[in-house]
Amino acid sequence: MGTMTLPGLGAWNWHAIKTQIFGRDRGRRASGVSAYPCPEKELLERYAEAFYGLSKLFQAMPCQKERLGDVDLERLFGDVKDQLCASCGRRDICWEERYFESCRIFYEVFDSLKNGGTLDEDFRQWLEGQCTRPQLLEGAMRDCYGQARLDLMWNNRMLEQRTAAGEQIFQTAELLRKAAEGFSGAPERENLIRKKLRRELRYYDVELRNIRVFVCDETRTEIYLLLQSDRRACVSAKTIAEVLSECCGEKMRPAWNCRAAVNGEPAHFHFVPDTRYQILCGISRITKAGEMVSGDNYAFLQKDTGKVVMSLADGMGSGVRASQESEKVIELLEQFLDAGFPQETAVRMINSCILLQNQSQMFSTIDLCMVDLYNAGCDLIKSGAASTFLYQGNEIEVIPSSAFPTGVMQQSDYESMHRQLAPGSSVIMMTDGVLEALPPEDREQAMAELIGKSASKNAKEYARRLMERVYLMQKLQARDDMTILVGTIWEK
Repeated sequence: MGTMTLPGLGAWNWHAIKTQIFGRDRGRRASGVSAYPCPEKELLERYAEAFYGLSKLFQAMPCQKERLGDVDLERLFGDVKDQLCASCGRRDICWEERYFESCRIFYEVFDSLKNGGTLDEDFRQWLEGQCTRPQLLEGAMRDCYGQARLDLMWNNRMLEQRTAAGEQIFQTAELLRKAAEGFSGAPERENLIRKKLRRELRYYDVELRNIRVFVCDETRTEIYLLLQSDRRACVSAKTIAEVLSECCGEKMRPAWNCRAAVNGEPAHFHFVPDTRYQILCGISRITKAGEMVSGDNYAFLQKDTGKVVMSLADGMGSGVRASQESEKVIELLEQFLDAGFPQETAVRMINSCILLQNQSQMFSTIDLCMVDLYNAGCDLIKSGAASTFLYQGNEIEVIPSSAFPTGVMQQSDYESMHRQLAPGSSVIMMTDGVLEALPPEDREQAMAELIGKSASKNAKEYARRLMERVYLMQKLQARDDMTILVGTIWEK
């Protein structure tokens, strides 16, 4: 799914929207006052309402049918009559004098084909006494019934794709609504920071051209600055962050997409509050014996919202096709989460995307862990994935999953959980190839014991030790792709 463009807002990314609004505000710099409530919020709300209305049109479309209905049967019988009875001399007798008896014959043949595919021998003998062309009738009914079933399947497929498209539109509306709700400025604080910051930056020969302050999630502050330095000066963004921290009373840092330094050209700089925690991640993987490519794919994503995402996808089977399917899921996850979609929305959107294009019936699991580095909260989403293990202190919690992989069900099937982590806690994610390498009696318990024996403060070393123990249990012959992700959280 490509980037969507809305009139007047460009690529609708939460940070991009705020950046564009920030850029249009330069003309109001002299007054030092921002216009609130801002029209951009009302514009987002109107977009959301439009998308909600469009999604309702998709929801109002007919539902899928599991079997042929009365209308379909009438059309099927009509096709058989036109194909078989039009040239028969007994047509008037069968369809005028003995109309109900002929309808009964058609229904009996239809039921026989639907239930078993062949006619009962007693019914076949009775049919020969009623119709002059019993074999032709059976053949025509079989052909027409097969075509009707094929039409039903393709019609359901089309309705399934329309439902998936409607789900995408609805989730887009949800994202716009949430973006509009979080679109709140802080004019008083903005003016206060502006005065202090402009005075402090003069010592560095840096001019503050504009400032915008946004309050996100009711507590977290994001600050956008338009800066320009004297052509002889070059000041790093880290230095600006230190000055900004003193002016606003909380520790700020440059965002991940922020420029590295201020120079003679006017440029935008994005600053966010520094996090209380940090997370160190490690990965260990082994490809199935005989395969050149692993069917597992993974990603680590750190967002400016102070959240770190660990994602793991396991394609069905192994080899190139499984790798392509899981890679597609990981890429979509990164795109949606980086654009600002909530985890649940991203999983629903990916499920609908897989449904829309899944012609080869390839599926992939989704294992997602998002850790908030401000408060050490951990949100997990599992869609057909293997169990996840939380190692806190001396306790190991097993988080299983019974949901289906993405692309199997029309409505996305996933399980979401929230856990509170403490410094030193580890999240261990793995594909099913790792668990299936253990004895089948109680795999989760056996894995918990291995996790306790392999514990290390170094996440990379932790993942390597654990994989070595599992690999030795398979006698160095991997029967499936195996991937282990480890994330350990620490207080700064």
